[in-house]
Amino acid sequence: MKERVAWVDVAKGIAMFLVVLGYNPLSDSWMRIIYSLNVPIFFLMSGYTFHAGQYDNLGQLVKRLAKSLLIPYVFLNLLAYPVFCYTQGRMPDLESARQLFFGMLYGVGDAGSLRFNIPLWFLPCTCIIECLYYLLDKYSKKTKPIWVLASAVLGYFSFPLFNIRLPWGLDAAFTGLVFFAVGHYFCKERVDKALFKLNPFLGFILMTVSNVGFNLLNHTAAPYVDFNAMMFGNIFLFYICAFSGCISVVYLAKIFEQSKLLAYVGRSTLWVIGLHAV
Repeated sequence: MKERVAWVDVAKGIAMFLVVLGYNPLSDSWMRIIYSLNVPIFFLMSGYTFHAGQYDNLGQLVKRLAKSLLIPYVFLNLLAYPVFCYTQGRMPDLESARQLFFGMLYGVGDAGSLRFNIPLWFLPCTCIIECLYYLLDKYSKKTKPIWVLASAVLGYFSFPLFNIRLPWGLDAAFTGLVFFAVGHYFCKERVDKALFKLNPFLGFILMTVSNVGFNLLNHTAAPYVDFNAMMFGNIFLFYICAFSGCISVVYLAKIFEQSKLLAYVGRSTLWVIGLHAV
C-alpha cells in the first residue's frame, strides 16, 4: 500500500470544513467562493489517490466501492431516517419508508430523493466517477483526454437539455470526472512538485485572488455554483474558478501540512459527510 501523502489528507480536511461551512447561513459572496471549489477539490483529491493498476478488472473495483462507499451509504441513510422523523415531530410511516427506499435507489441529492440526508449524493456519484475513469484508463488511454473533454461538455449541458436528474448523480459525475482525471494526472506526472516550487503562501494568494475575480465574472451567469444542483454558470468561468480554487486549497494544505487535526478530518471525510447534516 502506498504511503499516505500528508498534504492530501490536509486538503481533504480543508475541503470538509468548506462543505460544512456551506451548509450554514452565509453571505452570497462567501457562498459563491465556497461552492465554486468545495466539491471539485474532493473529486480532484480522489483522483490523486486513485490507482487503477491495483484492480485486475472492473468487478474488483466495484467490490471495493461497495464495501467502502455503498454499505456506508445505506447505513447513513438508515441512520438519518429516524433522526429526520424525530426533528420533524412525526412518526416513521409506510410512506416515508417508501421515500427512503426509492430515494436511496435513485441517489440524487434533492428533497425528492435523498430528502433525509441530502449530502449523501456524493457517495454514489463518486462510485460512478471511479468506475467511469477506470474504464477510460484501462481501455482508452490514448483517447482519454478527448473523452474527458467530452464529459465536461456533457456534464454541463445534460441537465439544461433534458431537464431531469439522472440516477446516482450520473449527470454530475460527468463533470466530476473532469476533476478526478486532472487529480490523477497531477499524481502520475507529479504536477504537485512543480506547483510547490512556488512559495505556498504566494501560490495561495495568487490562486485565491484568481478564484474570487473569476467568481465575480461568473456571477452574471449564475448567482452561485452548486455542483449538486447542476448550476455552473458560464462553463469556462466555472472551470477556471474551480481549478484556481482547488489549487488554492492545495497550497493552503501544503502550508498546514503538519496539522494533525486537519489530516484526521481528511481521513474521516466519509463519516463527516454522512453525519454533519443529520
